[in-house]
Amino acid sequence: MSDATRKTYTLCSPHCGNNPCSFEVEASGEEITSFRANPRMRIKPCIKGFQLPDRYYHPDRLLYPMKRVGAKGSGPGGANRFERVSWDEALELVAGGLEAAKAKGGNESVMMYHYSAQHTLPGGRDAEPATIMRLMNMWGGAVQPYKRGSLCWKAFLGASDDVFGHWQVNNKPTDDCEWIVLWGNNPVETGYRGLLQSLQSAKKNGARFIVVDPLRTRTVERFGEVHVPIRPSTDTALALAVLRLMLSEGALDETFLRQRTNAAFLVDVETARFVRGADGAPLVWDHDTASARPFVACAKPALRGTFQVNGTGCRPALDYLRDAAEPWTPERAARECGVSAEHVRSIAQAMRRGKVIVFYGSYQRTVHGEQAVRALHILNLMAGASGGVLRHGAREAGFPFEKADGTGLVEIMTDRWALPNPVKRTIPTGRIGEAILNPDSYGGPVHAALVMWGNPVGQAGNAHKTERALRALDFCAVSDIFMTPTAKCADVVLPASTWLERCAITDGMEAGNTFFHLVHEMTPKQILIYTPGAMPPRGESLDDFEIVCRLAEKMGYGAHFPWKSSREWIEELLEAARSDARFPWFEDVTIEKLETEGQIILDIPEAAPRWDLTTPHGRAQVFFEEIPQQVPRHFPPEEDSGREEANYPLQLLTPKTYFRASSTFNNAKKLLRHGWNVATLHPADAAARGIENGDSVRLKNDYGESVFEARVSKGIRPGVVHVPAGGLPEDGAANQLTGDALSEYENATFNSYRVEAEKS
Repeated sequence: MSDATRKTYTLCSPHCGNNPCSFEVEASGEEITSFRANPRMRIKPCIKGFQLPDRYYHPDRLLYPMKRVGAKGSGPGGANRFERVSWDEALELVAGGLEAAKAKGGNESVMMYHYSAQHTLPGGRDAEPATIMRLMNMWGGAVQPYKRGSLCWKAFLGASDDVFGHWQVNNKPTDDCEWIVLWGNNPVETGYRGLLQSLQSAKKNGARFIVVDPLRTRTVERFGEVHVPIRPSTDTALALAVLRLMLSEGALDETFLRQRTNAAFLVDVETARFVRGADGAPLVWDHDTASARPFVACAKPALRGTFQVNGTGCRPALDYLRDAAEPWTPERAARECGVSAEHVRSIAQAMRRGKVIVFYGSYQRTVHGEQAVRALHILNLMAGASGGVLRHGAREAGFPFEKADGTGLVEIMTDRWALPNPVKRTIPTGRIGEAILNPDSYGGPVHAALVMWGNPVGQAGNAHKTERALRALDFCAVSDIFMTPTAKCADVVLPASTWLERCAITDGMEAGNTFFHLVHEMTPKQILIYTPGAMPPRGESLDDFEIVCRLAEKMGYGAHFPWKSSREWIEELLEAARSDARFPWFEDVTIEKLETEGQIILDIPEAAPRWDLTTPHGRAQVFFEEIPQQVPRHFPPEEDSGREEANYPLQLLTPKTYFRASSTFNNAKKLLRHGWNVATLHPADAAARGIENGDSVRLKNDYGESVFEARVSKGIRPGVVHVPAGGLPEDGAANQLTGDALSEYENATFNSYRVEAEKS
């Protein structure tokens, strides 16, 4: 590149919920002279994106391909030792290692592991159907753990789907609420682009806030008129106590429950199944005719009582919720949840004129997180605070996708290039260690792994087990920007470029796209963000897309990956988009316009709330016929910890945080210097262990140990220690202390573990 000053754009799009963001870059040669948010952004980026220049220049960057030398684990701290090799040799080793595993155990013994470190096309996770998985599927396929379970939010997705058949739930508009209950989430840090602005607008208009959280977070400090410092993993008990008060005080929208939910469906008292008519449709009890009738034929069915239908006792589904809630008096919930009875009453009173924001809370990353998600959705249903789900506003015009915040770009790409995976075997993304070390656990041996856009040792549970598993493989290759804990287990390491160096495109929204359903009143627009590659690549680092194309050549599929650059691939994708009648908003989108502006708004019709739910019978569910716990049930956290209770008395909380996305940005030194990565303890717990503020403290349990700087604060409840999710072992890493147990929908359970703390 010339040394003349140039202005261009780059992007930041990690797996943080706020993605993507656009930045304006001025540079001369390899020196960045100015770096700021793209002025076209309506909602400015969070602090993470401003670390991109430091990532580009970071002294720990991987700049050259490496191969393992010596025995596995023979390097410092049990890591592998590496030496520099050429790209040609590195890719020969990758192709050979995968081929050897296939010869030994078939394609079912090869794992393609990725998560969501980069949401971009073509060199990122969003493009995997058309890039790395296209290549692997041509080759015969591979096991893809990303398709099963989650490290982040499968409990929320699954439980929301149980209630609504969808995850983008539209609740009462924020500005119409006198009270908003923020339950177990911290949008000041994790919902920065959209949700935070929505809440600030509501506060300005007079809304008041209750925040349920064991920690006095920045959200509590900014919004919390009432702070409910709940004991971790007792959220369902608190929700049931609130529900009990709502039921006893008549604070229900009964018309809404009859029309929009299955609350009136009759349930057989012996089988716990819906009572059905001859046509299979559920029946309700009609007081006017004193008989059971199809729910579509009854305007005001009973919501309580015991009835006889064909000699069988039955009750409305809502009565089963009453039964579940009845034992949870405010006083009992106060004892179980570590709050006051008045806290319970405050939430119940607020629900008369408010809503709970149910999203991505720490409560869902627990063994029984789905119970809490369902219970909180049901609180909104009881109060009539739910307005259906969000589907795309142009549905009838040929955009039938379920995701309201999509532009269609990924669908065009998938239609054009994706191939089905011949391998049907699945492994939960949170248990790859178990699958490798115990071959019978998930269908047979795994001999080789290719890892891109993910860091399972650094972000999944039971880090030490995952390390052992990766080193037990016959072959492992990792593509990354840094020598992550996962890369240290590899046989071959491939140096990937940063966003500043790569040509990439991604779609999203003006607000964080995963928060769209919570900020619908802001009418965020859908956008395209593009970067031509603002800076020259450092060392021999390559865009992941180019890595895939070169690997395809080595594996004998080069003819199917003819592109010479990411830009060439993007131009072909945009040409297909412009000619696709389903998506008229791409008609005037050109790569030249994207280069000039960095971000452009697409003229896509807004999503509208709908009640065309895909649940059985098209109604929101408060009773779940196909789930063992047909109504929400509280499981005491002691049942999860078992014998750990005595040896490890402190409950560990590892929520998402402002300064990194999973393990991305975990080595951002500017942020670490400001004390973000610390272990927070209550003064009573610290004093009992001789720990003072600023001390080095070791947290430990049967899974491992990790050392942090201690922060002693009255802002956390006694018996709890908080460390942020992610991290590096040398700076303190939460997942050195967590197991790999999974929840009902195979979500990771990072907040269900206990530790002891000691001064180190």
